[in-house]
Amino acid sequence: MRKTLSCFCLAAATLTSNGVLAAVSRADYDALIRNARTGDYEPALIMLREHSIDHPRDLRAAYDHILIAGWAKRSEEVVTAYEAVQPRPNRLPQDVLNSVAQAYRDTQQWDNALMLYREGQKRYPRQTAFSVGEIMVLADAGRPEEAVSLGREWIAKKPENPDLRLALSYAYRSSAAPFAVLQETDQARNLAPNKAYVTREYLDSLKHAGLAYAAFESAKLHPELIPPERLRDLQADYLAQLARLAGEPTRQEAERFAIADSVIAEYDRLIPDWQALGPEADKQVLRLQVDRLQALHIRKRMKELVDEYETLVAQGATLPNYIRNDVAAAYLYLRQPEKARDLYRQVLADTDLKAVSAGEHLSNQTGLFYSLIESEQFDDASQVIEAAQVEQPRWRYIKGLVERVPNELYLYSEQTAALSLFYVDDTVAAQHRLEEMVNHAPRNVGLRTALANVYRGRSWPRRAEKELKMAEALEARAVEVEAGQGLTAMQLQEWAQARSLSLDLAARFPEEKATDTLAREWAVHNKAELRVTGERGIASDSPVSGSGDLKIDTVLYSAPIKDNLRVFGGGGYATGEFEEGTGHYRWLRTGVEWRSRGLTTELEASMHRYGSGTQPGARVSTAYDINDHWMVGGSAEWRSRDTPLRALRSDITSNTVSAFVRWRANERREWSFAYSPSRFSDGNDRQYAIVNGRERLYTSPKIKADLHLTVATMHNSEEDAPYFNPRADLEIMPSLNLTHVLHRKYETVWEQNFLVGAGVYAQRGHGTGGILALGYGMRYQFSEAFQIGANITGISRPYDGVREREARVMFEMTFRF
Repeated sequence: MRKTLSCFCLAAATLTSNGVLAAVSRADYDALIRNARTGDYEPALIMLREHSIDHPRDLRAAYDHILIAGWAKRSEEVVTAYEAVQPRPNRLPQDVLNSVAQAYRDTQQWDNALMLYREGQKRYPRQTAFSVGEIMVLADAGRPEEAVSLGREWIAKKPENPDLRLALSYAYRSSAAPFAVLQETDQARNLAPNKAYVTREYLDSLKHAGLAYAAFESAKLHPELIPPERLRDLQADYLAQLARLAGEPTRQEAERFAIADSVIAEYDRLIPDWQALGPEADKQVLRLQVDRLQALHIRKRMKELVDEYETLVAQGATLPNYIRNDVAAAYLYLRQPEKARDLYRQVLADTDLKAVSAGEHLSNQTGLFYSLIESEQFDDASQVIEAAQVEQPRWRYIKGLVERVPNELYLYSEQTAALSLFYVDDTVAAQHRLEEMVNHAPRNVGLRTALANVYRGRSWPRRAEKELKMAEALEARAVEVEAGQGLTAMQLQEWAQARSLSLDLAARFPEEKATDTLAREWAVHNKAELRVTGERGIASDSPVSGSGDLKIDTVLYSAPIKDNLRVFGGGGYATGEFEEGTGHYRWLRTGVEWRSRGLTTELEASMHRYGSGTQPGARVSTAYDINDHWMVGGSAEWRSRDTPLRALRSDITSNTVSAFVRWRANERREWSFAYSPSRFSDGNDRQYAIVNGRERLYTSPKIKADLHLTVATMHNSEEDAPYFNPRADLEIMPSLNLTHVLHRKYETVWEQNFLVGAGVYAQRGHGTGGILALGYGMRYQFSEAFQIGANITGISRPYDGVREREARVMFEMTFRF
C-alpha cells in the first residue's frame, strides 16, 4: 500500500480550534505523520488511540488511525478502529477502504473482506487493487475454483495487467498447480520486468515449481532486488534439490554417486565461507550442515553422518525430522539398533501425518520395526508392523482414472509383516504368506528374494536357488538377488559362483549391507579352521569309557585351495582307568577334504599308538546331498578311532565300514539311519545300527524345545572279550532338549540348553533296565569365526545287569583365522 493520507486527513491539524485534536499542535501532528510515513508508527498511533477515546465518532482521525495501523501491519487494530466508528463503506476513501479490506483478510474475516473489496470495485473501477484483493480472499477462504475462475475473467479483460496475473498465480497456488503459477508469474515478469515485487514473485514460483537451479540463476541476475541472505537461501535450495536428486536411479551404476560427491564437495566449500560471514549467516550455515547430512546418507558415508549429527546435537542445534530419519537409518546401518530405535520413535511421535507422504511415514515405521528386531524386542516390533499394515489401504484411487490401482505401500507392509514372522522363527507362517504373495505378484523381485531367504532359513537351498533364478530373469543384476544367490551358493558349496558374485557386488555396490553380508560369509569361508573337541568323565564307573577318562581331538584345516580343496592335520589323546589297568591312546592324522556342490569327501592317513609300537591307519568318508531333503553317505576306516579304548589297551583294533541316510524335512524335523559293521582283530564281528530323530515342539525367538529319539541296537559275534561286548542289546532313549538364548546381537550369541531324557536298555541275558539322563550346557558364539561350548551330562543306566552312573563334561571349539 502507498503510504499516503487523504487530503482531508492531512488537513486534520486545522481542526485543533474545534477541539478535534486539541491535545496536539498542528506542527506536532504534522511531524507525527511524517515520521509514520518513514516507519516510526508508534508515536502517531499512541496519539490517535488516545484521541479515539475522547472523540469516538471523529471519522477523520479514525481514517488516519486506520491508515497508519495498516502501514504498521496491525490488522486487528485497523479492524478495531474501523468498527469503532462504523462508517458507511460506500463513503470510505480509496486508501482507507483498501486498508480495512486487507485487515479483514489478514484476520481471516473472509465475508467482510469480500464485501469491501467488491465495494471498492464498484466505486473505483479503475483501481485493480480491489479485484486483486477479491481473488486472493477467495483463495485464502478455501474457494480456489472460484478464485481461479475470477482471475481468468479479469485476465481476459485486462491481459496486460501484471498485478492481476500475480493474483491469478496466487489462486493457482492455492489449488496446487505450481506450473500454472509459474506461467502467470512469468507473464507478469514479461509485462513488468523492472518491478521488484513482480521479480520476487517469479523467483518464488520457480522455487515452488521445483526449479531451484533456475530460481538461483535468475536471482543472480538481479542483485539489486535480491538481498544476499535471500540469494544464499536460493543457493541452499538448489544444493538441497541436488542432494535429493542424487538418490534417484541413474543411467549407469558408476554414476550413482557422481551428483552426491559433487554436492558434498560444494557443501564443504560453502560452509566455511558462510561461517566467515558471522552471526547473520548462522541459520543458513546450519541449514547447509543439515542438508549435507542428507547427502552423506545418500552417499552411504554413515559413520561420517552420525559423527556430524552428534556434533551438531552437542552444539544445541535443533534438527528437522527428515534428517533424524536419515540418522536413524545410519545408526541401523552401523549396527547400533538401540540408537536407531530411539530416533525413529522420536520422529514418529513428532511427525504431522498431514505434512509427510504415506511412503515416508511407512519408511519410518519399517525403520523402527527393523531397529526393534535387531534390538531383540520382537513383541514391540510385531506391534509396529501390524499398526503399519492397518494404516495402508489395499487400493489407491488416482484422480482422472476410473479403475483403482494396487497400493505398493500396502504390498511392502505385507512383505515386511511376512518377514517379521521369519524373524521370530515362525518360519512356517512366513513361508506360506510369502508363497501366497508371490502367487499374486509373480513379477515382484523383492517378494521372490524374501521367499528365497526364508527357504534358505528352512534348509532348502535348492528351492531358494530356483526362486532366485526366477528373480534373476526379472532383474538380473539387482543387489538383493545377487547377494541371495551368493549366500545360496555358499550353502550349496558352489564356491566359484559364490566368489564371482561376492567380487561382482564388492566392485559394483561396496556400500550395500547385502554386499557386506555376503563378503563376510565369503571371508569366513576362506579362513583356516581349527576344531577342538573333548570330553572328561567325572565320577564315572562305566565299563565302556572307564573311570576318570579323558579324550581330546584337534584338527586344523587349511584355507581353501582353489575353492574346493582343503588339507588338514591333527591329533588327539584318550585315557581311562579300567579294572585291568590304565589305557592310553594317541593318534595323528592328515589328509585332504574335497567340497563341491552337495558333496563332501575326506581322505585321511593316520598313525596310532595305544600299546607297543605305532600302527598306521586310513579313512575315507563321503556325504552327498541328493536334494534339499535327502542325504546319503558312508565311510570306511582301517584302524578306526572309534575302537573302544578298553579294546585298544588289550591291543585289539577294529576296522569299520558305515553307511547312513538322512531325511530332513526342514529346520524343525530330521531323521537319520546309520548302519556300521565292524571287524575286531580278536575275531569279533559287530553290527551296529542307530536311528536318530528330532521333532520341534515349540519355537519362539529365544526358546526352542526339541524332542529327540534315539533307537540303537548292537550285535556281537563274540561275548568273551576284554571290553564291553554284549551279545545283543537295544536302547530306546527319548529326550527333551530346551535351548534358551541368553544374549544375542547379530553374530554374537550366548545360549544355554537343558536336557532331560528317560528310556530303556535291554541286553540279552541281563534283562531290561531304565536309563535316565540330565544335562546342562552353554554355547557362546563371538562371531561367525569363533564359537565355543561346553555341557555336563549325568547318566544312570545298566551294563551287564549292573546299574552304573557317570557324569561327563564335553566341550568343543571352532576357530577360523
